[in-house]
Amino acid sequence: MSVNSFPWYYIPELKGVNELISLEGDEWHHCRNVLRMSVGESIIAFDGKGLCFEGILRSEARSEGQIELVRNLTDLFHIPREQRISIAFAPTKNIDRTEFAVEKLVELGIDEIYFLDCENSERSRIRLNRMEKIAISAAKQSRKIYLPVIHDLISPGILVTKFHNEQPETHIYCCHLDPASVPLVDNYSPKENVLMVIGPEGGFSIEETEQLGLRGAKLVTLSPHRLRVETAVITACAAIHLLNDQNNK
Repeated sequence: MSVNSFPWYYIPELKGVNELISLEGDEWHHCRNVLRMSVGESIIAFDGKGLCFEGILRSEARSEGQIELVRNLTDLFHIPREQRISIAFAPTKNIDRTEFAVEKLVELGIDEIYFLDCENSERSRIRLNRMEKIAISAAKQSRKIYLPVIHDLISPGILVTKFHNEQPETHIYCCHLDPASVPLVDNYSPKENVLMVIGPEGGFSIEETEQLGLRGAKLVTLSPHRLRVETAVITACAAIHLLNDQNNK
């Protein structure tokens, strides 16, 4: 049976071949009660940090299953990428749209996701554990061995200052439909580490765009049209990947 047909399970701590690990909680429930897997069958275990193994179910109990890691599959599913991609956006009032954006970011490939607390934001709280579950599910479906780091709400000014101080090599772009903005394609150079900052439905306030500009963010556009938040988020991530893919050809 091809490894592409094996079901994927997330296990945060993996070490190496011959290790015996426990599959517990929701992952074990799915394995035992949904797929009804039996002793001797194979799964793929990934840790979200870049490791991926074929594992064989060696024993089962009501609350957990014992998995023996038998083959390192990391090279098979690792897709090399030089640049780091971080996206920050204001969560939408309808949380389904935010969850959809997170799911698609993971499918495309993303390193960090930040949620923004803006003056025009429609949501002041976010359930990080829910977002992390969505990210894990999307990683399984799209065969990604890396999970993004997902951060709680932060103001755009504080976030940009944080990146400016801690990651000065990262290029920061503020997606804002404004006469002063220029297309992303004319600003981004392939292989650059990038932070894309995307505001709420009402857009960034004048004060916020001024602060972002003063703190080193470049104003860019993704389209001549006004995009909804989740559309802008997906477009920004896809555009960065496309520009890098074209450069690698």
